[in-house]
Amino acid sequence: MVTFAEVKSLFRDIVDPAQYIPLTSCEKIKIDLLGAINKQEKMILLTGEAGSGKSLLLRTVYEQLKAKTDVFFVSNPYMEVDTVLKLIKDLDIQKHHILLLDEAQLLKADTWENLRIYADKGNITIVFATHDVDVNKLLSKKHFKTRINSIIHSKSVSKAEMENFILTKLLKNNYNEIASMFTKSNFNLIYKYTKGSLRATNQSIYKLFDVLDYFYKKNPYKFNLKKIKNKYIHIAIMDLKAINE
Repeated sequence: MVTFAEVKSLFRDIVDPAQYIPLTSCEKIKIDLLGAINKQEKMILLTGEAGSGKSLLLRTVYEQLKAKTDVFFVSNPYMEVDTVLKLIKDLDIQKHHILLLDEAQLLKADTWENLRIYADKGNITIVFATHDVDVNKLLSKKHFKTRINSIIHSKSVSKAEMENFILTKLLKNNYNEIASMFTKSNFNLIYKYTKGSLRATNQSIYKLFDVLDYFYKKNPYKFNLKKIKNKYIHIAIMDLKAINE
């Protein structure tokens, strides 16, 4: 049997398109986003709570488009804002381009305004991925409210999707024995804590495998390899809460 420490790497909280799981709700958002991009709409907002999977979705869309489209991906516009503005300024006006901006809530107000002006030229589609609360602030400005063509909402996943998310990651990497250890009671408890946040799900499962690894190494002969006891999930959640406080 593989070690729990080995398995936990699947649940690192990183933006890796190879780890994208095509859940029903995520695929619906991706289809809507690609549809808006294909229509060459000027400004598109991808919104959602922190941890709802916006960054991974945006990166997955970029990987899908980059082979056949003139598309740019910016992961931290706050750090790269000057490069972004120069890039847009120098784009060929006769060719259509796509700019995917993650963490757009980091942009300053004047940068948003500059991007709006460039989008009005009609040769670029700009996708802004940002938090819900920041969208409300943005839409309070009249000149933005009338120019945003699409608002696509990324929502928390259902309990069934969260279960699918965890099991698919394990099974696609041939960790069948580990996957079989999870019970319905485990998933209920994990969902109670994560509330459908994919980031919180990754963090909690990563920490859970840390906990399992510790107790298994401490006393392997008394450790139950058939199923995961809820007490280990409680410990993992308590550890995460202590870290985040």
